[in-house]
Amino acid sequence: MKRALQRPLPWPSAGRAFTRLMLAAVLAGGALPAVFPAAASGTDAPAGHAMPWPPEHVSISPAVDMPAAAPRHTAAATPNAADPAAPHPEDPQEKAAAAAPAVPAPDAAAKVSAPSVPAPSETAAPAVPATVALSPLAEQVRQVLAVPALEGLGITRREQDAIQAFYAARQDAPVFVDEAGLNATGRGAAARFAAAGEDGLDPADYAVPKLAAHADLPALARAEVRLAASTLLYARHAQAGRFDPSRISPQVTPLRTFPDPAAVLGGLASTSDASAVLVAYNPTHKGYLALKAKLAQSQSHSGAVPVHVPAGPTLRPGDVDARVPALRARLGVKGAAAGDRLYDASLASAVMTFQASAGLNADGVIGPATLETLNRVDNPADRHADIIANMERWRWLPRDLGGTYVMVNIPEYLVRVVQDGATIHQTRVVVGKPENQTPLLTHDMEYVVLNPYWNIPPSIARKEMLPNLQRDPYFLARQGMEVVRNGRVVDPGTVNWAQGVGGYSFRQPPGERNALGRIKFMFPNDHSVYLHDTPSKALFANDKRAYSHGCIRVQDPLKFAEVIFNIGMPGQNWTDEKIGKMLGGAERYLTLKQRIPVHLVYFTTFVDDAGRLVSRDDVYGTNAKVKEMLHLDGEQKVAGRSLALPR
Repeated sequence: MKRALQRPLPWPSAGRAFTRLMLAAVLAGGALPAVFPAAASGTDAPAGHAMPWPPEHVSISPAVDMPAAAPRHTAAATPNAADPAAPHPEDPQEKAAAAAPAVPAPDAAAKVSAPSVPAPSETAAPAVPATVALSPLAEQVRQVLAVPALEGLGITRREQDAIQAFYAARQDAPVFVDEAGLNATGRGAAARFAAAGEDGLDPADYAVPKLAAHADLPALARAEVRLAASTLLYARHAQAGRFDPSRISPQVTPLRTFPDPAAVLGGLASTSDASAVLVAYNPTHKGYLALKAKLAQSQSHSGAVPVHVPAGPTLRPGDVDARVPALRARLGVKGAAAGDRLYDASLASAVMTFQASAGLNADGVIGPATLETLNRVDNPADRHADIIANMERWRWLPRDLGGTYVMVNIPEYLVRVVQDGATIHQTRVVVGKPENQTPLLTHDMEYVVLNPYWNIPPSIARKEMLPNLQRDPYFLARQGMEVVRNGRVVDPGTVNWAQGVGGYSFRQPPGERNALGRIKFMFPNDHSVYLHDTPSKALFANDKRAYSHGCIRVQDPLKFAEVIFNIGMPGQNWTDEKIGKMLGGAERYLTLKQRIPVHLVYFTTFVDDAGRLVSRDDVYGTNAKVKEMLHLDGEQKVAGRSLALPR
């Protein structure tokens, strides 16, 4: 009989396959099948071809008579056979159940598992699905995939399983190679890997096997599998980033979306332009594309180092100073004469424009903050590294930000409301201190609270309030705060604070002194942060505004509320005056009919509305940590060129 085309299952599922094989034979009423061929048996393919990645190449096992009830190449053998984009089972038992054929019931086992041999004159339909003879190259691919070696290709277990299922569904037919070497799809994928630097990725991460002229079948098969793995790695890196962001900090919890490995392979198998399919996994956000364009520009002008403006006393319009020529050169402003040292009106106008773009007070006065910002990026290699690190953080965001969304950029100290790609509202915010960082996350704004209570987080109560209560039990009462136990307000003077705050909670009633102000905007999340009003209005005048315990304080919250209400509760003609009349009195909840995505992000380098590449302080050190994770603090290849970065 013909032997069924069976791929040895990668461990640990081989044990389960062996058990099913034994059980099927017993139920069929036959002898246990032989599963270990004699050592003297011949092979069906050339041997001795060493593989460059972990295991040795395995030759085809000799034919073994065994029940053919579960041929390897059937659509039912894998959940993704019919639909490459179908969800991939994550539970190990679910994977095993999906990958292995079901054991037939006892009363049907003889009909299915024990093949009958018809008489020579008989023309009978086969009792099992017909097997398909593989091409020699497909047979070699089958052998490569039979070896539990995909772990050595740098891809995840889910991606390994997807490769197995994908090739099983297509009878191991190659996608990237043919008998002559790389085919059009393989060459397209290789071209995209070589150009990975255009998107801030490292081409060296995506292996492209070097095939000799007239490469033999085993080498072609190994190249096929390696290219399949590289395409999945590229798609994941391009769409979701190259490392888990939570490794930076527990406060870094963005909502990443990962490509479906089956869909990646299926898309490449059905396209005439593999490079276009792969490049599409990179972000398409406007901010990402603007950085990508600046990266290309910086590569072509990598030798131009901006002029450094020396330190010195504060420089004001009308001053005469030896640093003025350097300032003119830095901002590209010509003077009345060579060596002109007068800080005139035209230069002051350029300085104010720069200050505004940098988020500084646009007063034309060059103090320490303006001077530090002017000189922040002096080396072209620094620009490369910062652009790439910020492009990486765009990969942490959802592919679809929402038709309308709220975005808080922490280093910029700004919140924007964006609708159909255009900013319809923007205002200043106060964010968390470096020791109380505002987290990175994406969640939907669901409701708004007017006249809110401030329920003090336990960590703040324990660290900041308990010491004061131990010195003075009525310290909080004088701040307008209440001590609550079992839902009832208690007299703080009756509590033994030496025993801690266990069982007690603290809250500040609505009112002018409330730390949350008069309104808060809620997007429930694991970090318990939100946007809110504040009584501390003076802090918004500062250039650097990292003062909170993690929540985001909004300047002019009623104007912000007007925009949010008209989006989330449309048709009611909301104005800040109308909302203001609702303030005062008891706490009140308003549920938004239309939820609004909120993205808390961290971009230190970005392109402003005028098309200028600008940078901000790395207030939490997150940008530096991203560069470290991406090895941008050493030598980084950008679009195939090595750049020596300063140490």
